[in-house]
Formats: sequence, C-alpha cells, structure tokens
Amino acid sequence: MSLRKNIWLWALLLVSGCVALSSFLIPFQVIQPSKIQEEPTLLYSLLLKQWAPTIAILSAILSLWAARRLGRWAGYLCSLATIIFAGLNFINHFELMYHPIDKPQYIGASEARLDDEDMLLTVKLGGESRAYPVRTLAYHHLVNDQLSGVPIVATY
Repeated sequence: MSLRKNIWLWALLLVSGCVALSSFLIPFQVIQPSKIQEEPTLLYSLLLKQWAPTIAILSAILSLWAARRLGRWAGYLCSLATIIFAGLNFINHFELMYHPIDKPQYIGASEARLDDEDMLLTVKLGGESRAYPVRTLAYHHLVNDQLSGVPIVATY
C-alpha cells in the first residue's frame, strides 16, 4: 500500500477517534446545571448530545474500516480507543450525577425547621399538599412521590 493511502487511513483513524471523544466531552463539559450556561452554547451541546450516538457509531465504523485497510496492530489499537470513546456516548452521565429520592419521608409543617431564606417547591393536589426544600432538590434534582394517589415527580 502506498504511503499516501496510509497517511489518509491514519488521518481517518485519528479524526474518527477525536470526533467520538468530542461528541461525548463537549456536552459533558457544557451541560452542567450548577454552572452558568449561555443559550447558544447550551443549544449546540443539546443538539450534539442528541446526535452523539449516531456520530459515535459512524466514527467506530470508520475507524474499524481504516484499521482493517491498514492491517497493523497500531491501527487496531487506535480503532479500539475510538470504540471505547464511542461507547461513552451511550452513558447518561446525568443519571450518575444525580441521586433521585424514590421514597421520601415527611414531617409535619409545625416540626419543620426552615431558615427565612429557604425556598420551597410546593404541590397541592386533591386536598393533600407537600413542600420540597429547594436546597434538597438542588442536590437530588428528582423526588418521585405520590400525592392523593397520583404519581408525581418534583424537580428543580
């Protein structure tokens, strides 16, 4: 195989690996609820997050094709790295970051200790009501609950 074909195949391996890794890292770095986010950057990251699995699969296929054409162990190692980077795109890191409350426990309003600056998310449904401290929701982000027999999710 000519040197020119080899250069293009190595370049394809490098680019496919970078694309697979970038399609994971960019949304991972930008979409962080605890940081200030600019709208255009956030929209781009959300779009990239939506297309990341497709991009990852295409990158893995291209890297495998290039490695097979090269027929060298280094090419296969680069392709393996691309496949690993591509696999990261199928992990929902938000599920790893947040710890939903599935079985909340409650106390009466008269027993609750709140500071004056504490904020609450309140829900009233069918004669029952609940108050969820925003400070707790900021960490857990989700409370799976039931109010008047209706399943609800409180989120912040």
